[in-house]
Amino acid sequence: MENVWISSWKHCDIYGKIDLIILGILSIYSWYIMIEKFLTIRTAMKNNKIFESFFISKKEIKKIPCPLYSILEYLTTLIKYEKFSLEESKKYIEKAFIKEQANLEKNLTSLATITVVAPFLGLLGTVWGLLISFINMSVTGSSSIKVVAGGIAEALITTVLGLLVAIPAAVGYNFFKDRIQTLMDKMELLIPYIEEYLSKIPLKQYEK
Repeated sequence: MENVWISSWKHCDIYGKIDLIILGILSIYSWYIMIEKFLTIRTAMKNNKIFESFFISKKEIKKIPCPLYSILEYLTTLIKYEKFSLEESKKYIEKAFIKEQANLEKNLTSLATITVVAPFLGLLGTVWGLLISFINMSVTGSSSIKVVAGGIAEALITTVLGLLVAIPAAVGYNFFKDRIQTLMDKMELLIPYIEEYLSKIPLKQYEK
């Protein structure tokens, strides 16, 4: 028996094949985002934990690529060049956290878009396949399986592929949003330490 994917592909017309190709590209892109995001968040959590141990113990801060270090570096740079006061530090800390969260959530919007678009592309292929089947029945005056097989195959395979693209993307989106929020919540617990760290920067850098 011929593979169902190959058989369905052969039965699809050019528009059905284009729909399948687009869904295939979206699937590859969504998995790329999920793999990249998994590695990025895992590394961020690991390095954050290492940096946090140095930071809380008040040891000499080492440059470790992680969100917490990026936040401190950003705030230190602002203090030196923007010269804001300690009283204003809270809003700048909040700004630094928002900036870092945006970096961590990069491409998640694309994943959410794929979650929404893929089922509609599958539905489009379904409607098109059924339309082809009805046209074939109208032209031939027959409703035999040979006449409607191509359209039905196209209708079903695009629906299946659309769901196979959307479901992992939806799960991935919610999973990574949750992981990022967990990471941000843990970093927010360190805000008192961050404020203490900023307060020890020489006062002359705060002068207007």
